[in-house]
Amino acid sequence: MTSWKGVLLSLPVVTVALGALAAGLIELGRYWGLGLSSLLFLVAPLALALLYLQWYRTLPYEPRGARSGTGAGSVAGPAEGEPFEDPVEEADRLDRAPAAGSPSGEPSVGEDEVPADAPPGP
Repeated sequence: MTSWKGVLLSLPVVTVALGALAAGLIELGRYWGLGLSSLLFLVAPLALALLYLQWYRTLPYEPRGARSGTGAGSVAGPAEGEPFEDPVEEADRLDRAPAAGSPSGEPSVGEDEVPADAPPGP
């Protein structure tokens, strides 16, 4: 809905216009001295609102961020040549990888560390 027609017929614009029309018709009926009969003028804005909503339902859904041409500065995601790296997945991958100093794949035990299966020392 980037055309002028789409902007002028957007839901917020039409809602405000129909509200102003309804208030204007009520005031006009009050000016003419119709009393509660001026509430019958609300039939016209309500009918227009129903027609508009029926038409509005037929429009295709276009998210706000989506544009016809996705470029490097789009909101949809990173640029084509730039891979997305999830920091959580990267941390999990590093936790599963074997330590660099141990050839068997087991994590190496440092001098201050005590293995869990070692007997207690003196």
